Amino acid sequence: MTDFLHRGNQTQSSIQLVNMIMLIFGILMGLVAGPLSNKFKILKLPVGLSTILLAIADLSLFFLRNNTGIILYALAAGLGMGLWNALDNLLNLKVIPDQNRVAFFLGVYNLGNTITQAIAPVLAAAVIILFGYSGIFIVSFIFSLIGGISMLSIKSLKR
Repeated sequence: MTDFLHRGNQTQSSIQLVNMIMLIFGILMGLVAGPLSNKFKILKLPVGLSTILLAIADLSLFFLRNNTGIILYALAAGLGMGLWNALDNLLNLKVIPDQNRVAFFLGVYNLGNTITQAIAPVLAAAVIILFGYSGIFIVSFIFSLIGGISMLSIKSLKR
């Protein structure tokens, strides 16, 4: 907010606005996504859409470095994270190849999350050095898009 968006003395209020919007939409999606997913028998589509929403959030800040970009970011990220938090674990359980080894596969999944969270700061530092701070939004957009497309490509689930 300070270095990239140059919010200056508005940094705190901008962060509070983003957090409030993300909280509201995150809770709303947490309440709505599960029942709608069950009613319409869809799972992979909303989970794939969740990461595509995060990609859209990244682009909004990359292109619109103003209040509009901040609000679009918060809306898209709040919707995306809410969908993800509500449905991702169910998707994980549905695609586990051996239901007798659920703990093992969830352990591998958690290891994958931990490793990527450990690598992300190093990657971010390299991106900042090479392309500046705005490069982080493009890299995040690319990874989010790849994640969404990968989830939408799951063959073992129809929708």
